[in-house]
Amino acid sequence: MFSEDLLIEILSRLPVKSLAIFLCVSKLWASIIRSRHFISAYQSRSSTRQPRVMVGLPDLFTSSHWHFISSSPPSSVTNAICCIDNTSYSPYCVNGLICIAYMDQLWICNPALGKGELLPQGPQSSLDKPFKTWYMGYDPINYQYKVLFFSTECLVCPYKVEVFTLGGQGSWKMIEDGNSHSPVTSGICINGVVYYGAHTAHGPRIVRFYVATEKFGNFIELPTDASNMYVTFFGISTFVNYQGKLALLAKRNISMYDLWVLEDVSGKQEWSMVSINISREMCSHDQLVSLGAVGFVAGSGELIVTARDRFFQLYLIYVDIEKKRSREVWLGGLKCATYGPSLIAFTDYVESIMLLS
Repeated sequence: MFSEDLLIEILSRLPVKSLAIFLCVSKLWASIIRSRHFISAYQSRSSTRQPRVMVGLPDLFTSSHWHFISSSPPSSVTNAICCIDNTSYSPYCVNGLICIAYMDQLWICNPALGKGELLPQGPQSSLDKPFKTWYMGYDPINYQYKVLFFSTECLVCPYKVEVFTLGGQGSWKMIEDGNSHSPVTSGICINGVVYYGAHTAHGPRIVRFYVATEKFGNFIELPTDASNMYVTFFGISTFVNYQGKLALLAKRNISMYDLWVLEDVSGKQEWSMVSINISREMCSHDQLVSLGAVGFVAGSGELIVTARDRFFQLYLIYVDIEKKRSREVWLGGLKCATYGPSLIAFTDYVESIMLLS
């Protein structure tokens, strides 16, 4: 008979779908798998596994249906792991969970399980308000997921800010925004901090929200030497995680990018810049058309670029910038529309145990 500690060690090494099956083995196994101790152990181990790239793509025939698949280099893509009905809102993925809007409500979905959970409506916020946005963050210390929600009736009115903590008897909680701002970009969560671009009284700034304490930090100024065109409006730049640091990946043209890396987030907030040129010689498949860089493989400097062939089939290209070479992964026959895809990619996907019931 296994000891409980040994059983936890064995179970924490299994994929999420296996754990869902083992819930039915016995009441003891079910109580262990659902326990806070096991959830913490599993999430901690998941963070050390090799991250995958998860790709989301709207259905070619109906924009209200998203397909999610994952790729784990050097192997090819897995089968479709999740399909989610959706409105025109783009999904967010943080530490294995997806936050998505559907029918004027927010859903949290676990693509590894194909399960979802509807979040309750907050007392002050509602998705039917004309101006709203939301972000999801993950606290790696307490192993908690939280949703940050902004809403207002008109743009001249201040946003109301609420937070929802997943798990248990969660409920919405109003919080104070010490630095009033208007969110305008998508966000990214790095090491328990959510970053996103916003308009402030001092111009465009980067906002940071600490998931554990539910507090906003001081604004982060954008790199002063960057082009005003993409800095002011965040129009052609993307927040990315570059080796654990916040970075801006700004597109100059179809093959050239500026990578601005925030080297000192808590001190002088110094930025460094590297120019990236994805030449034709770096790509092993000369028949692919580049669609754009989407981020870096978690914990590395390997750039991920989406591309298509002449039949509009989609690929992920892993570009090693230092060695100036690449390799591609075929996305299982998924196709983009001729006018260009609304493809999104999450470069640090890991399986999560949340929503396991």
